[in-house]
Amino acid sequence: MTEQQAAETKAQEAAQAEAAAEAEAEKARQATAQAETEKGQLRAQLLSQFNAVSQTRDSARGLIVNMSDVLFDTASYTPMPGAREKLAKISGILLAHPGLVLQIEGHTDSLGNDEFNQQLSERRADSVRDFLAEQGVPMSSMTARGFGKTQPVATNDTPEGRQRNRRVELVVNGDAIGNPTSANAANQAN
Repeated sequence: MTEQQAAETKAQEAAQAEAAAEAEAEKARQATAQAETEKGQLRAQLLSQFNAVSQTRDSARGLIVNMSDVLFDTASYTPMPGAREKLAKISGILLAHPGLVLQIEGHTDSLGNDEFNQQLSERRADSVRDFLAEQGVPMSSMTARGFGKTQPVATNDTPEGRQRNRRVELVVNGDAIGNPTSANAANQAN
């Protein structure tokens, strides 16, 4: 074989290797696109399922399930019967989709002093976490945090507004729905 033939053979082999690498890269791009499509479909499905239980919105933080409608009495952190029923339904959804991570955020109205409201919001978040754990949701996939009266969603000047502010928000995320996070990362953020 002459030098020219050897060079041409090498060039052909290099071209074939480049074409094979490009084909593999295209396969990887298609697989990534398919995975993103599946995440989007699961996210939409979960949004619909959570909305059937309680008002839920999609955000950059994840799916936020707002548990404000008659969740707690004033100065109480024990979920009311209707709230426990909703939480049981939410636990069923969570259990059907392993790998989801839940941040539980407690809130209060403005009645009471700052220290009392902070402790109350933490107890509300903890009581929801504990109830979900009793329903079988892994404790390792949940974090609980209280915000006191610092993040109202309604005016505290009316009984209705205060009722809306006495709430727990469940932030649902995880790799499966396109919000890569872990319970450890959530714990470190708290």
